[in-house]
Amino acid sequence: MIKAVLFDLDGVLINTEHINTKAAILSMREQGTKLTSADKKFITGRNPVDYSLDFAKKYKFDRGKMLVSHALHYERLYYTAKRYSYSHDFVLRVRKLGFKTALVTSAERDTVGNALRVLNLKDSAFDTFVTFEECRKHKPSPAPYLMAARRLKLKPSECVVIEDSIAGVLSAKRAKMKCIAVTNSYPASKLKKADLIVKSLTDKRVMEFLTC
Repeated sequence: MIKAVLFDLDGVLINTEHINTKAAILSMREQGTKLTSADKKFITGRNPVDYSLDFAKKYKFDRGKMLVSHALHYERLYYTAKRYSYSHDFVLRVRKLGFKTALVTSAERDTVGNALRVLNLKDSAFDTFVTFEECRKHKPSPAPYLMAARRLKLKPSECVVIEDSIAGVLSAKRAKMKCIAVTNSYPASKLKKADLIVKSLTDKRVMEFLTC
């Protein structure tokens, strides 16, 4: 029986994936490196602290300066972030149905605070938060979602994850949780490991999946 819905943030509730990618493009360009299409796809669902380590294996750049620059660009571009039309009402509907909720994200806690303002949601809309700083291992590791389940005092089998990225879906499935993938960032063909794939959380199959 499903007792909790664990939400990713970027690309699920708020449209900020393009901001992360744009900030990476700009910060790496300042280092004399032009990112490839594959690099840009790899960024989705990951924190710059993580993906910059992978870039360091193939490019020569000052990682410390890149991260500082990325943070500045990200903050400057954040004003373009917008919530998906369904986000606010969907979270509140899930809460009203009696499910526990968690926000499990590769973003830092300060960014989550800004996102909640964009979403017009209070901290109380979620029973717990797992942010980048709190978990030593990050998506696609199962660690973030397992941490959320422990905090909610639930078994992984009692949790459904809502994700949009390849790394996020892998994280959920490695945690032995059911996963709904929304195609905001990747096509369905890239998210096949999810248990249900939808274009929007307004799809009636989402609630059927949660309540069956």
